[in-house]
Amino acid sequence: MFRSLLLCAGLCAGPLLHAQPDSLYITENGAVTAYAVTYAPLQNVERYARYGHYAFDTTRVAVRLDYKRGKPCGIYRAYYPDGRPLIFAVYGWGWLHGDWAEYDPFGSITVKGKYREGKRDGTWAFRSEGIVGHYKDGKKHGKWKYYENGRVSRVEKYRNDKLQTGSRFFFGR
Repeated sequence: MFRSLLLCAGLCAGPLLHAQPDSLYITENGAVTAYAVTYAPLQNVERYARYGHYAFDTTRVAVRLDYKRGKPCGIYRAYYPDGRPLIFAVYGWGWLHGDWAEYDPFGSITVKGKYREGKRDGTWAFRSEGIVGHYKDGKKHGKWKYYENGRVSRVEKYRNDKLQTGSRFFFGR
């Protein structure tokens, strides 16, 4: 009987003692790879930094995120497996709220923008695609410029995620 209770307690407590799995998706050379990341359990303290480590090598930090009162709040950083920066972001009380930057393997910024209450907001630049556009409340809103060979090739205007009729202009054709 005691043995059964001990086994039951072990099975119930086991998941709480193990790290929580997650994935970090990294795009390199046009291919997306999902890396398993493990986290220590959430802590019940006022402030702390939570680290996620690559499952294939738990000595390598994959993610670091500040927590305050049990919610993500502060700086979020993700890293390539070799330790180079992948993502820099800011959280505010549980959701993305502030700067967002993604880096290529050489350290250059490939995506830059801001979040407001978990939604894209303001100007966003997608360097590898050659696009600069604006978001409002998570939706395309305003001018979007598309570049080819360093020059504007097309401009479009959006309102609430919808392309405005007659607002697409092509250049250099």
